[in-house]
Amino acid sequence: MEHEQGVELRTRIVTGDRRLTMRLMGLWQGLRGGANSRTLAEDYFAVLTEDLWADCCVVEKAADGGWLISRIGETIARRSGVGAVPLKVADVPVQSILAASVSELEDAKRTGAPILNEGETEDESGRPVLFRSILLPLADQEGRFVQFLAGARCRVRREDA
Repeated sequence: MEHEQGVELRTRIVTGDRRLTMRLMGLWQGLRGGANSRTLAEDYFAVLTEDLWADCCVVEKAADGGWLISRIGETIARRSGVGAVPLKVADVPVQSILAASVSELEDAKRTGAPILNEGETEDESGRPVLFRSILLPLADQEGRFVQFLAGARCRVRREDA
């Protein structure tokens, strides 16, 4: 419980923020413990709430060396036109919010730093949407980046609503 209270205290500034990216980043930073430490996947998933999870997915390296979506939240799956997982990242619809949110996987692995992205893509109906996403590196007990959490939300452009 003490560990969870520390996370809450370090992230309280952004927990009230409605933006998914800021809330996910706040949790990630709160669990790091220091500038040179890494956020452990198991710790992050233990504090990730269900309201945030709906807009997220977990990506990891596949046996063939490619990237694999191993778990996905209901909202991001629906908004991206994606069904069941596991799913190869290469098979994700190219113009989807999911594809946009995982497009920088190699950079996230190389740098070990979060990647924030925003822009325009399409929803499951092909409508243009504006999105914000974040890609967070998560480590195992040995400090290796083994999984990445991608989170994204979008809205239909006003002129297309």
